[in-house]
Amino acid sequence: MAPIKKPKQQLQRTYLKEWREYNNLSQEAAASRINVSRSLLSKIENAISPYTQQFMENAAAAYGCDVPDLIIRNPLDRESVWSIQDQLKKADPVTRKQIIDFANFLLKSGTDH
Repeated sequence: MAPIKKPKQQLQRTYLKEWREYNNLSQEAAASRINVSRSLLSKIENAISPYTQQFMENAAAAYGCDVPDLIIRNPLDRESVWSIQDQLKKADPVTRKQIIDFANFLLKSGTDH
């Protein structure tokens, strides 16, 4: 009996390329920081090769983010909640409190309470 070919499983999309671009790094420079070859980085960015936990930890350190960010956050999307949160972290404490208070006001006033 001939072996049954298993369909190749499609790898889940990541935001590795976007994080690299966000940090203004070439593939060569990023690969050096992550300690992999440029070709492997390219394959992982394009979901051709799987990544390892060590790779993701090295990439997060190289890009200044957390491992989950590489999977769920596009840092180039300036209008996402993530980007707003990043900008809020950079604001001075008084401005940050004003923005949070205003956001809470808007959220409360938009409900039926």
